[in-house]
Amino acid sequence: MAQVEHLPKSLLHKIAKEQNFKNYDIEIKPTSSEGANYTSTLYNITISEGDRAIHMFAKLAAIGDKMRSQSPKFYETEYFAYTKLLKIYEKLETDHNVPKEHRLVFSKLYGCHSEKYEETIVLEDLIKSGYQAYNRFECMDWEYGKAATRELAKMHALSFAYGKYYEEEFQEVLDTLKFVWDANNQLKGYFDDVISKAVKNIRECSRDKLQRFFSDLQQEKFMEYYTWKFKPVLGHGDYRPSNLMHKIREDGSVDIKIVDLQTLQGGSPVVDLLYFIFTGSDSAFREQYYERLIDHYYTELEAAMKRLKLDPKEIYSKEDFHSELKEKLPFGLTIAVFALPVVTVDKENAPQVNENMELSAFSVAKTSALYTERLNGVVDDYIKWGVLT
Repeated sequence: MAQVEHLPKSLLHKIAKEQNFKNYDIEIKPTSSEGANYTSTLYNITISEGDRAIHMFAKLAAIGDKMRSQSPKFYETEYFAYTKLLKIYEKLETDHNVPKEHRLVFSKLYGCHSEKYEETIVLEDLIKSGYQAYNRFECMDWEYGKAATRELAKMHALSFAYGKYYEEEFQEVLDTLKFVWDANNQLKGYFDDVISKAVKNIRECSRDKLQRFFSDLQQEKFMEYYTWKFKPVLGHGDYRPSNLMHKIREDGSVDIKIVDLQTLQGGSPVVDLLYFIFTGSDSAFREQYYERLIDHYYTELEAAMKRLKLDPKEIYSKEDFHSELKEKLPFGLTIAVFALPVVTVDKENAPQVNENMELSAFSVAKTSALYTERLNGVVDDYIKWGVLT
């Protein structure tokens, strides 16, 4: 694991000078996401001079060659997001006079360092501004789910606008960030292990159904989930509560900021939505709010497209959305099987972030009781919906 002394000090001194500090102190404190982050070593940083101080949050690359060979674009993707993509989104909002209260606001970027094995990104410390991470062991509530899908809709609408107003450039980015699944023997072993674990952890009466579902899920079918039926977006790729920060406003509403942009990828907007629902909710939440949350997402997406002077009927109509949602609904079950072991793992059993880490670590040797509960709830829903037969 990377140590404090490996954090590029030259970057921090550069930031200090850019922020007009002269005789300043730099304090660096390692921090932890409590099992929610698997690609970086995290630090809280304070630059101070007299009564003045700025508080920042740094992410330093932690994975080595094994994981990089399996997921080679983690760091360059996030670098691209903060140094270029978000500036394009901000320009699109400015050019179309999107009101401030409807804009998509990310963490302030202070600086980046792109040298291999020392990739670093320094952002504002949102915790100092009252934001906090959602407890990954708790199901989202309606207010949180509503706020998170609203921000996701804004992000997708901006991607549609990028494709509309900068078509050639968007296509180049889309080609660079397209999802690729390399089915070599190592990844196939991981695939099989996660599925086997899922089958063993669901009720016996459902096991044959789940086994049949995955026996038909070949690599080509898995890849199809990430393709688009109508118009593509640059999706988040890992849109779950652990990758969002939130705070409660005075009126009781929830303010969300999207973080962790290492997994941006071209694909269907439905994939991000299903990913969020099936990694952040339980069966009781879905029983009460699933349809409502789906409708809320499209209502917010439509409104966001109109603010960017896009015609929803041309870009992504309500009929298009529901057609694609129906087609890709099985993705929610698939991603639950793959993601829930990590989302629900107890801190002491979480994969260790270091240079020897590889994708197989995400199968999680010891799953939690919450994993079993959540997974059975997902399987029950998919039986009820007629997907698992």
